[in-house]
Amino acid sequence: MTAHFPKKTDYTIRTANQTLPLVKMIVQDIVALSQEILETRERLEHLWEGRDERGHEDEYSKELNSIELTTELKSDRVDLYIQELTELRIAAVEASHGLVDFPAIREDEAVFLCWHLGDKEVMFWHRRNETCSARRPVDLPLIRQSGDRHYSNLA
Repeated sequence: MTAHFPKKTDYTIRTANQTLPLVKMIVQDIVALSQEILETRERLEHLWEGRDERGHEDEYSKELNSIELTTELKSDRVDLYIQELTELRIAAVEASHGLVDFPAIREDEAVFLCWHLGDKEVMFWHRRNETCSARRPVDLPLIRQSGDRHYSNLA
């Protein structure tokens, strides 16, 4: 039996949990900004209804255009936050809802460790061809791979 050595891009439970303080800050910002953007776009849609947008440059239209521009800048910030996660090799699968995936290996199978904003630590995983809705609690093979002595005693 050949030993499997994880690639540099693979996380273990331990290494994923070590990144959580940073990941949590980024995801909190993504969730908050995404909610603001959604609410603002809904309000703008309602406010633009019935207005003749062609050629009207009254103060009201200027203000609405300014709000749209600010909303686009917030959207650009969300994209930058998602890029930060990507640079950490973390998949922002549903980051606007607080869900991210860490690539990992479980018994020679490529899987994702799944974390949701509000979870104390990385406690779930799912196969790469599954969504976060299929996530299941971490198990002994993943715990052993983490190399954490605390968990190794359980093996």
